[in-house]
Amino acid sequence: MVSNGQDMSVRGKVEQNGQIEKKGYTYTPGVEIKIVVAVVFLMAFGLIMIFSASSYTSSISRVTNYDSAYYFKKQLKVMALGVIIAAFLNWVPYKLIKKCGILAYVISLVLIVMLKTPLGINSGGATRWLNLGFMQLQVADATKVCMIVFMGWYVNRFWKEFDKFRYTLILWLLVALQAGLILKISSNLSSCLILMLMVFILTFIVGKHPKMHLIIAAVGIVMIVIFIMWLKANMPLDSEMDKYPYQIRRFFGWLDPERYAGTLGYQPLQSLYAIGSGGLLGKGLGNGTQKLSNIPEAQNDMIFAIICEELGLIGVIIMFLMFGYLLYQMVIVVKESRNIYASVVVIGVILHIIFQIIVNVCVAVNFFPNTGVSLPFISAGGSAIICTLMEIGLVIGIRRQQVNRKYSRIS
Repeated sequence: MVSNGQDMSVRGKVEQNGQIEKKGYTYTPGVEIKIVVAVVFLMAFGLIMIFSASSYTSSISRVTNYDSAYYFKKQLKVMALGVIIAAFLNWVPYKLIKKCGILAYVISLVLIVMLKTPLGINSGGATRWLNLGFMQLQVADATKVCMIVFMGWYVNRFWKEFDKFRYTLILWLLVALQAGLILKISSNLSSCLILMLMVFILTFIVGKHPKMHLIIAAVGIVMIVIFIMWLKANMPLDSEMDKYPYQIRRFFGWLDPERYAGTLGYQPLQSLYAIGSGGLLGKGLGNGTQKLSNIPEAQNDMIFAIICEELGLIGVIIMFLMFGYLLYQMVIVVKESRNIYASVVVIGVILHIIFQIIVNVCVAVNFFPNTGVSLPFISAGGSAIICTLMEIGLVIGIRRQQVNRKYSRIS
């Protein structure tokens, strides 16, 4: 409330035309709550779909102790831990987090190198997890969080010099080092590409060299087209697959899943069958059949196919609307931010979530090769949901602190 013509203070806020005005700044009210509501809805939706996708296979598996709710309970526990961490990050002053930019980069490097130690867990021919005792951490997930914090620090630190392209190039190289190590040590091509896309799009948004970005993007697209043409011209027999690296074999299965229907093309084909059979309204929650035996680990990377089969196009639209609602609220945080570091961090979180959604959905519909990327808040997985909730905690903390305090645009 304003009295005697005095300026509004931290404690004196008024709502006018749907916005909160404070010391010359305007803020849309309730954004933090809306973000929380969207995340809670997505996690609840994810828990329901995880139970539906895994209940049958869990009930007949000795690994899960014949417990049909095994993955549901496991995911619920992980979500609870993630919420606690997010709540903690919400209260940590983000100026303090900003000072940890270099530390975040070093921590990420250390975690990647630790994959080469006895703590590294090899699964499916790749070492992507660390055994921390109380949980298994997928290093690529933690690396993405660390890189978001680091990119925010870097852009904020060199903002006044960002008109010089070399500062953009240095940031690319620093992130590329981490992405390259992830690819080399853990054979995680998808996370490598997501990291590179994140830093590329982020510098396109906040940088001052759009023409250079467009030229590099055009060159990249041409190289991808040439690579795909080469793959199509050298499609091997199943018996010849061993001559190619694991990632290349995935591309062959993507290009012609019917040719490799018994091996690399099996999962993409089963996913397409599930999606196609769902129609407009789906078969009904719990009535899907592809999850019974045709799609392995349906509660993980291929959960989008189960959503399509059981809830149909309507269910998918509702899910996307809620993702869109969440992302829109975070865009408001960026638009109303008064601080370069805060803006870059939130943009990084937005890009990460968008790329995760795009890659997961495109893999399910066979637009992209099978990459093992989870659907945010929906897919089963420990470190993925914890790290994503950490990012949400950062966003909410930034918003709450900026509304309650006055920040300069560049600090």
